[in-house]
This record gives sequence, structure tokens and C-alpha cells, in this order.
Amino acid sequence: MFLEFFRFDLRFQLRSPLLWIGGIVFALLAFGAMSSDNIQVGGAIGNVHRNAPYVIVSMLNTFTIFGMFLAAAFIGGAVLRDHEFRIADLFYTTPMKKGDYLFGRFAAGLTVSMLVFVLVALGMILGHAMPWLDPKRLGPFSFAPYTFGFGVFIVPNMLFIGALLLALAAKTRSLFGVYMGTIGFFVLWAIASTMTADLDNRTISAIVDPFGASALAEATRYWSVAERNTLLPPLVGNLLINRIVWLSLAVVLLMLAYRWFRLQTLDTGSARRAPSAPFTPGEMQALAAAPEVVPAAWIYRWFYWRRADKHAKLEASATPAKSVTIPTVTRQFDSAWTRAVIWRQLKLDATMVFKSLPFIVMLVFGLINLISALMFAESMYGTPSYPLTYLMVERMEQSYTFFLLLIVTFYSGELIFRERSAGIGDVVDATPVSNGAILIAKLLALIAVVFVFLLAAVLTAIGYQLSQGFFGIEPLTYAKGVLLTAMPFVMLGILALFFQVISNNKFIGYLLIIVYLLSRILLNAMDWSHPMINFSRAPEATYSDLNGYGHLLEGHLWLRTYWGLFTSLLVLIAAAFWVRGIPGSWGERLRTARLRMRGSLGLATAGVVAAFVATGGWVFYNTNVQNEYLAQDARFDRQADYEKKYRKYLDMVSPRITAIKTKVDIYPDEQRARIEGTYQLINASDAPIHEVLMGINNDDVLKSYDLGETSVVFEDKTHNLTMLKLKTPMAPGETREMRFVLENTNQAFPAGRAQTSILSNGTFFNNAVMPGFGYSRGNQISDRNERRKRGLGEPERMPKLEDLSARGNSYISSFADWIDFDTVVSTSKDQVALAPGSLIKEWTEGDRRYFHYRAKNKILPFAAWLSAQWAVKRDSHEGIPIEIYHSHKHAFNVDRMMQAAKDSFAYYNREFTPYQFDYLRILEFPRYQRFAQAFAGTVPFSESIGFIADLRDASDVDYVYYVTAHEVAHQWWAHQVIGANSQGSTMLSESLAQYSALMVMEKAYGREKMRQFLKYELDSYLRDRGGELVEELPLMRVENQPYIHYRKGSLVFYRLREEIGEEVLNGALKRYLQEKGFQQPPYTVSTDLIDILREVTPADKQGLLTDLFETITFHDNRVLEANARKLDDGRYEVTMKLKADKRRADGEGKETPLPIYDTVEVGVFSRPQGGDEKDEKVLLLERRLITQNEFEIKVIVDELPYEAGFDPYNKFIDRVSSDNRKRVSLVAAGES
Repeated sequence: MFLEFFRFDLRFQLRSPLLWIGGIVFALLAFGAMSSDNIQVGGAIGNVHRNAPYVIVSMLNTFTIFGMFLAAAFIGGAVLRDHEFRIADLFYTTPMKKGDYLFGRFAAGLTVSMLVFVLVALGMILGHAMPWLDPKRLGPFSFAPYTFGFGVFIVPNMLFIGALLLALAAKTRSLFGVYMGTIGFFVLWAIASTMTADLDNRTISAIVDPFGASALAEATRYWSVAERNTLLPPLVGNLLINRIVWLSLAVVLLMLAYRWFRLQTLDTGSARRAPSAPFTPGEMQALAAAPEVVPAAWIYRWFYWRRADKHAKLEASATPAKSVTIPTVTRQFDSAWTRAVIWRQLKLDATMVFKSLPFIVMLVFGLINLISALMFAESMYGTPSYPLTYLMVERMEQSYTFFLLLIVTFYSGELIFRERSAGIGDVVDATPVSNGAILIAKLLALIAVVFVFLLAAVLTAIGYQLSQGFFGIEPLTYAKGVLLTAMPFVMLGILALFFQVISNNKFIGYLLIIVYLLSRILLNAMDWSHPMINFSRAPEATYSDLNGYGHLLEGHLWLRTYWGLFTSLLVLIAAAFWVRGIPGSWGERLRTARLRMRGSLGLATAGVVAAFVATGGWVFYNTNVQNEYLAQDARFDRQADYEKKYRKYLDMVSPRITAIKTKVDIYPDEQRARIEGTYQLINASDAPIHEVLMGINNDDVLKSYDLGETSVVFEDKTHNLTMLKLKTPMAPGETREMRFVLENTNQAFPAGRAQTSILSNGTFFNNAVMPGFGYSRGNQISDRNERRKRGLGEPERMPKLEDLSARGNSYISSFADWIDFDTVVSTSKDQVALAPGSLIKEWTEGDRRYFHYRAKNKILPFAAWLSAQWAVKRDSHEGIPIEIYHSHKHAFNVDRMMQAAKDSFAYYNREFTPYQFDYLRILEFPRYQRFAQAFAGTVPFSESIGFIADLRDASDVDYVYYVTAHEVAHQWWAHQVIGANSQGSTMLSESLAQYSALMVMEKAYGREKMRQFLKYELDSYLRDRGGELVEELPLMRVENQPYIHYRKGSLVFYRLREEIGEEVLNGALKRYLQEKGFQQPPYTVSTDLIDILREVTPADKQGLLTDLFETITFHDNRVLEANARKLDDGRYEVTMKLKADKRRADGEGKETPLPIYDTVEVGVFSRPQGGDEKDEKVLLLERRLITQNEFEIKVIVDELPYEAGFDPYNKFIDRVSSDNRKRVSLVAAGES
């Protein structure tokens, strides 16, 4: 019988449209991910091949997560189909075995689910074969990754999911219960993944993930590009344990399903009541005696809410049948009556939704997911942010609205078809209620569902804020956030209602909304990103405590209005196509709709169409006429055009700027700025300059310029380039003056996010807005794949260290060196304007406030202007004023920043060279960008970094202190020594700033605290190198690669300090500053510093410099085993089995082994009962010379050891940072 049930159900499932629609959709997604850069699944970025084994396995694993929802229909539907069709009794009376019936259908559903993944694999294979793919992005084809993916992930995952669904079906006997259980399981999985995602819970995360995604990520976390392109994940360790655990659970669930399943209906064994009629005779009599027309809502309520016992009471009290005199009905169908009908229907529909099980279940799941997101939100270095209200709103949007999408989709069908599902559709259709009234009531009910769902989230978020001891709750910010969040879901609800009405079939309506959601992915893949053609899309409107929503809200609201009118049109069309009674053919429905459109409905439709067209015209005028709209591919095409046309001017000699003097007028309320500037120029070359290539930023308008007598050779407004011919060539050494006036006007809103430089409160822009000279490499395409598509060749690398010509420019500017700087900046009278330089004068004229700043010594050609309403914290260090300008809402960490600045001054002035300015200003700017940046004595700090960090827990990493120290360090490493425009330049600024800040932080928090920070740095470096876009390089040759100059740079210089000593290293750095500080061309390069380091490094450690700076070298230090034995004197002998490995990698990660000859720390630590790492005590920490791969050491400590470590503070660049420590096991005397 098993085979009969299997074959029967398999044939049934293979004829299901859902199978082929779902399978084709999944296959198309897989095809798109493999053949298009616009769909990113699986990690095929940079140098990782599109068909790399890592990519294929990751993609197949990802599809199993989403395939769970299809499997719910195939497997749950297979087992419960007889119940759904009400033929279960017929089957159960036949002689058959429960196992044959249950597992035959289960096997058919599982087979069909597997067929979907066969289609996915075919889509992937076909995607690899597309002719437009760059052959260099493809590796050799192999079936091995597909075999591995199916055997290790797809089959086990689908077996577990199928077993879970089978158990749910057997227990609940409800397809709805299966779907709710599936969603609940998905939510719990997402929450568990969030809760176990940090560094210390990776093993737990890898084991508890039912899909194996975390275990796969853990196994490949630190893989290089070469490993991702060639290797399959090893089926060992946590990945193997994960697969065994969840396969075992699948077997348990199958056994439970067998036990729970019964070959009988739920009502067997009890007297089964006949289904009650929609209305009892008593109810019919009561209806007949009704004094007024009963609205549809009343009829619905009568039928739906009356229980069987109430029916019985009515029947008992009913008088025998006799003639009844029906009173005359007064018909008053006016607007008041219509409003009453709408209100009653709205209350009924909304109440029924709020009391329904799906709504309650989804609400609970959504709130659980939201609480998880609030508790385990993204942080920096593991340190959370204060639960500010706007952050609560954002986390609601990110983690909660998925459930709102499901709610809106589901109830769009339930509300439209509820009367028909209850069997009273014809009764309702017979009532004298207009189509519009019914439709409006249902629409309002759906809108009410959206807002109640969001209100529950708001109340939960407020509760979370209070639970964290945070009382700065902002109801108005919540209200604005909820309104903006609700808009797209209200529009989606209207679209879903429209699909339901037009299709006149609940399930076809659901299918149409799914097709719509998938079409959004397709539009993105086709690079159709304009918000006017993407339903309900609007430019991003990010909230900032400094600036609120600001002018970013204008474009957002106009696009919402545009799509709001469109959805209003859908409502009117739906009213015209509303079905009453028995639906006719499509032709009949069209004729009926045309008739309905001849009256007021048609006039309303015409009015909405006119408003929609007018609004669309205004939006288009702003986004495509006043602004320029370019899709991403068009942007790449423009960059390619720039390079092809003007690269010939790459080596063209330009005048160099020696001084900048400006008058900057900022108009915050108008988001406008006007700049009158003067450049002092010099021809620093040996040849006369005949022509000057001048360019400006695309957002700026150059009103005028004066470079003496010139003529225009060409003017390219597309690329904002002008070639000027000088009437009198500029002789070598000659100086000239250039004057210019430019304005940054932003009167119109763009298709994307509006500019965020000039704001109502929080203006921040730099001198990049001003005219520049020569060809700009920064305008070229850097993405290797996009360059190849356009025949531009490989990405241009930074000039080699050996290229002496590159030393003519710093990496900051190609047309300026150290400059004199003077600026007068004005703003509105209620704001403060800031710029680099000493404050010379401040005054007020009318409603304008003026500030005059002048640099008292030469600075880099890198300046910024800021304006805002700030609160100010003032202090000083050894006579140097320190000012911190911040939002009045964000005083949390200002004292911490002030202390970090003071400590930094104390350390850097003592260890390096004197600070060159007579001021230091730290300024908060809105969170539209997420960085901190150092100008001359001026440090703009994003409000999202540091100002809102929650450091009430002393165990968290104080990154606020660290980042402040890092930016202050740039006053030495960049603003005293600046590297040439060649490889290694950012090592001299960013890596040395990292090291300097680490030293300041270590003095404040102690060496023990550094392990936590260095572990994050190491983890970030190892993780990010796998996504390298071009080639990983040694630190001394870094090409502005953040994961190298920040993360690896921290580790390298910290370890070097450990090896040669802080005094020796700092002495070398001080000498370097003294020799190269404020250097004119030729600029310094990284080898200049390494030469000094070689002079001060002992002979036996010269190889260390090669490992750290000149090559890519990794270690693999592990504690294999750690045991302790108590000695007779009360001390403990600790035996450690250790492993050491050392390898060197090339730019793609291919490794070769190296001999080991390194001095490594070995440590033993104790902890109090119930303590954690912050409570540990160092029992032993000593350095040992390691020359073997595996060895054993014994040490004696005074107290009971808790943990042993081999490089316990992660000072080496170790392939796996988590295995450097191991819990010590206590063994009895005599054991080993």
C-alpha cells in the first residue's frame, strides 16, 4: 500500500500549479543570482567565482530556508488533503496500514519538494552558461558542489522540515496549524540566530541552527578567495555534529508523527452534530419582523457569532408557524445611513480580524522577533547603543514589518471573501448597501489592522526602553515613524484588495500578490530602480536627532502621494468591478464596470487620474529635469565615458594650490550655500603650463571663475569639465591667483535620497565641492567586473612603492601640498559655524552670524565647514582648548570623549612630537554618514558613532574612547606626516593612528582589556579578506583597503610593540615624525618607516618585520588539551598540549607552510565561581620560543586554574582566534 499511496499522491502533486510556479520562481531566482550582479545570493563577490564550490553550496543551503514554506504546502497538504476535501472518513474505512498511508504521502510530498531544488540546481547551471558572463569570473564546472549541497544540506534539511511539518499535521489536523507552525519555527530560528551570532556563541550557534547555515558559515568564516574558489566545506567538527543532531531530530519527529496520527476523524467517538443552518426558523422570523433594513454587517454578525445554544433558545421560544403582518419599511438610504453601515461593517470586520487566531499568532511572533532584535541589535565591538526612540522605530521596520506583510496579504483575501466563505454572500449582496460602502469598510478594516499591529510594536519598544532604564521617550517621533512605516503597507493592502476583487478568487489573488513581490526583485535585477515605476517606493527619509527628517521628507512624501493616488485609483476600479451575486463572465463584468463608471464613480476616477498624472508630472520634473536621474548601469557607463575620453590627460601638469581663502555663506533653512573663493597657484613644474583642465562636483554650480585671460578649449557639462587655454602660459615657478564663485542649490528633490551636506541643522561639507585640476582617478570605475564589461581592463592599482614619480603628490591631493588657509563662514544667527583654524573673530550682522578662522601654520588641503545648533562642552589640556559640540540630546559620552582627548594629548606629546594647533574641536554631525574624520584640529563625529553608545556596562569595549583617541592621533599621523600617493600610504596614517589609540586605551583600561578589542580586530580582518575585490596585499603595500590598514594594522603594530618594546617602537616613530613631518614633495612612503624600524629591531627579530609588513603571514596557535593536577603543597601543575603552525599566503589566499621560530605567550588564568573573562586573574604569563608544530609544556601555578592559553590575548594574526584558550580539566593525582 505504501507504493500505491506514494504513486497516487505524487501524480496529484505533479499536476499542482503551485509546484511548477514555485519551482520556476525559485529556478529563476537561482538563474538570476548566477548570471546577474543585481541579485546577490551565495557570496559571489570580488574575486570569488560565480560557480565557486563555496558559492554553490551556500546558495543551495539558502534556498532550503525559503523552501520550507513551499514544503508546508506539499507535505502538510499531502497528509491533510483528505480532511480538507472532507473524504477522510471514506479513506479511513478502507483496510490499510497507518504507516503506509502516512509515510507514503509524506514521501510523495518530500519528493516533490526535492524536485523544486532540482529546478534550482538547473537554474544555477544554466546561469553559469550565459554568454554575457565574464569568463574570468567562472571556474571549472563540477558536479561535486551540487552533490555535496544536496547530500549535506538539501536532503537533510528537507527531511527535517518535512518531519516537522508531518508532526504538526498529525497533531493539529489543520493546514492552518501547519502554516502557523512553519512561520513560528522560522521566527524562532531567526531569533536564535540573532541571539547566538556574537563571537562567544559560535559553537552553540553552529549546532542549534537546523538548516546548518551557521555551521557552514563557521566552517568557512575565514576562508580566503582561493579557498572559496576551490574547496568544499569540510564535513567535520560543528558542521558534522549539526547534521547528525538535526537528522536525529528528524527521525524523532517522524516517530512522533506516527504516534500522533490516527486513522479516524477528530469527531470519532462522540455524537457528531449536524452542521447548523445559517439561520434557524426563529432567526428567520426575527428577521422578518425587523423594523428596518438590516445592514450586511448585522446579518453577518447574526450568523457568525450566534452559537448553537442560542439557536436552540430561539427555536424553543419561537411561536408556531402562522401568518405574520410585516410592518411597512421606511427607506432612508441617505449619507448618514451609509456612514452608519460603513462604521458597523468596519467594526465587525476589524473585530473579527483582531480576535482571529492568525492575527494573534502573527502578532505574538512579530513581537517576539522585535524583542529579540531590540535586545541583540547591531553594535560596534559588541557595545550597544542607547535605545533612542528613532532607533526603536528603525528596528521595528527592520525586524517586525515582515509579519505585517504576511498579515496584509492574508487578510486582503479573508476580508473580501469572508461572507462568501461563511455562506451568506448572497444575503449580503441582496442588501441595499452600495459597493463603495462595503469596499471602504473592508479597506478601513485593513488599515486599522496595520496601525494596531504597529501600535503593539510601539508599546513593546517603549516597554523595552523603560526596562533598560532609558526614559527619553519621544511620542512624536514614534507617531511620525509609524505613519511613514504604515504608508507602504496600506498601499500594499490596497493592491492586494484590488487583486482579490479583480481575480474574484482568493487564491489567485494571493498568487498575484506573490508575483508582484517577485517582480520587485526582477525590476531590481533589470536595473529599473526609478521610484516612479516601483510600486510604493519612495526616496529614503532617515531620521536624525540633530536634523529630524529635514528636507529628506519632501521627496519621500511626494512619492508617497503619487503612489497614494495610484492606489486610490485601484480602489475606484475595484468598486467598479465589485461582484454582487453570481459572478458573470469577464465580458459581463467589463460591461457592468463601464456602466458603473458612468456616474459619480466615473467622475471620481477621472479626478483621481488627473491628480495622479499631475503629481507624476511634478515628481518627474523634480527627479528627472531639475535633477538628473541615472540608473546604476548608466552611472557606470558615464564613468567609463569619462575614462575613455579624458584619461589621456592623466599626466597633464596642473598648477598647484598654495593657499585657499574663502567666504562661505550657509543658509540652513534653504539647504543652500554660496562660496566665494580665491586660490593662490604656482607652477611647481619645470615646464610652462599652457592649458588647465578644471572640474567641479556634480552637485555644484560654478557661477564664475577668473584665471586671468583664458579661452575655452572645450566644456563638457556632462562630466563638469572645462579645458582652459591660458593666453599667457604660466612659467615655471610663477604664481597666479584664481577667483571663483559657486553655489550649491538643492531646490528640487531627486529620485534617490536627497543630498545630506547642507541641512537645516547639521551642515557638513568639505573642500571637495570646490574646483579642482587635472584628471581624477576617483571618477573611474573601480569594480573589476564592471570594468571588464566595458572593455576598460583591470582596475587601476595605486602606484607601486618603487614608482618614484608617485611621490610628487600626497594621497590627499594631486594638485596641492601644504597650504595657507583662511575662511569667513556665515550661518543663521541661531547656529554656530565651524571650520579648521584658530577663531580670529566672531560677529553678527542682521540675522546672520559670522566666524573668521585662519590656520596659523600650513595645513593639508583638506578642510570642512559645519553649521548647527549645538550644546558645547569646554575644557583644556596644558593650555590647549578642547571643545566638544554635540546635540543637547546626546550628552551621554561627552565626558568620556573629553577624557580621551586629554589622555591622547598627554601620550602623543610625550611619546611623539608637539601638537601643532592651538585648539581641538570635536563636532557631532547627523547620522546620514557613519564615520569620524580628522581635519586640522577639527574632528567631525557622526551621531551614530560614539555619541549614543551605551557604556553603562563596564565590561563592554569603550570604542568611544578609542575612536576619539584614533582621530586625535591623526593630528600626528596625517596632519604632520602624510604619505605619498602610492602603496602603503594609509599604513602611515590609519595603521599608526590605530596603534597610537591602542596605547592610550591600554594605559586607561589595562592590558587585559585589550584582548577583547584585538579579538574583534582579528575577526574582522580574517572575515573581510575573503571578500577582497582585487587582491590582498601586505601591510606595507596596502592600497586603501580598510580591513588591512585598520584591522591588520592594529594587530601588526601591537605585536611589534610586544616584541621590541614600547619605548623602542615609539622612539622610532618619533624619529620618523621629526624627519618626515610637514614634508614637501617628494613625499614619504612606507619603506621609509620600515627602514627605521629595521635599524632598531634586534637581529633575531628581523624576520618578524618581514612577516608583519612585507608578506601575508598567518599563524595557527591552538590549545589541544589542558589538564591540571593538584600537588601536595597546594599548588597546581598544568599540562598543556599545544599546536603551532605558520603559513604564508599570496594575494588570493593560496598558502605555503613556513618553519616556526617565534616567541609566543603562554598563560594560565583563574576565575571566581560564576565569573567571566573580565573577572579573570593571571596566574602565569610568560613568553616562550616555539620551534615545533606540536609539543607539551608543564607549568606550576599557585591557584586553581580555570583556563590555559597559547597566545591568549590574540596578538598574533591567527587563522582561528577562538581556539587559543581552553578550559583546564582537573585530574586526580597520578593521572596524566
